[in-house]
Amino acid sequence: MNAQIHNSSIVYWDKAYCLGNEKIDSEHKRLFEIASEIPKYSEDSKMIMKIVRELIKYTKIHFKNEEDFMSLIDYKKLEDHKQLHKELIDKLNEIIKDINSNPLEKTVIRLNKFVSKEILHHILVEDKKVHHAIKDRKELKKQFMWRSDYKLRNELLDEEHMKLFEIAMRALDYNNTDIKSHIKIVIKELYDYMKTHFEHEEAYMEEVNYPEFEEHKLLHEEIILQMNQFIKQLPTLKIVEFERKLIEYMDVWLINHILYEDRKITKFLKG
Repeated sequence: MNAQIHNSSIVYWDKAYCLGNEKIDSEHKRLFEIASEIPKYSEDSKMIMKIVRELIKYTKIHFKNEEDFMSLIDYKKLEDHKQLHKELIDKLNEIIKDINSNPLEKTVIRLNKFVSKEILHHILVEDKKVHHAIKDRKELKKQFMWRSDYKLRNELLDEEHMKLFEIAMRALDYNNTDIKSHIKIVIKELYDYMKTHFEHEEAYMEEVNYPEFEEHKLLHEEIILQMNQFIKQLPTLKIVEFERKLIEYMDVWLINHILYEDRKITKFLKG
């Protein structure tokens, strides 16, 4: 296998990607298991075709099961989620359509990128939103904590990520204070520390000559934008709504960023 294919190799299933639903998590894991066969046959077009067809077949089964689940819980954005599923299947079909007109190496790289970026992003962002919607306040708060699964094995980044969660958790700990005042103070602290952390992370990426620095910096700007929008909503939110929004923001936006984008930095360093 050449270096380019090796460097874009598939992201293997990690328990950090679990949503807490045994059936859905097992199906997500199976998708990654099928895709993990791709690099093994990077020079065998027939096997690649067979794997892609199996991947499409199983993805359709999984999406149907997921849509049935969303329908069962009366998920408000079911139709939007269905459209996202359709777009993912269309992209897989497009890869199959082009398989004979492109070098096999290019097809393998496209498949690896599709699973490691688009499928993983869908799980960590869109599917997480579904499972947030069915959890009550107590369940969400219990789930909301830093986990060792999130560690990147980089002392600076891990310490600052843990600090972000420590501040966010403090926002949910009112201790008989003036709740609105407490929330305003702690969210301001979270916002300021997040910007500081991103500055440190960007300086670190420049120091190590990280090749995707500019793209990563834009993602930081998007996360800050989402936080700004959240802060603007604060005066209109009830306490229960605030808690849900904060947990969703941290769990969907920040954890997705750590598990996918920040892990790419540590993988680059391992070379």
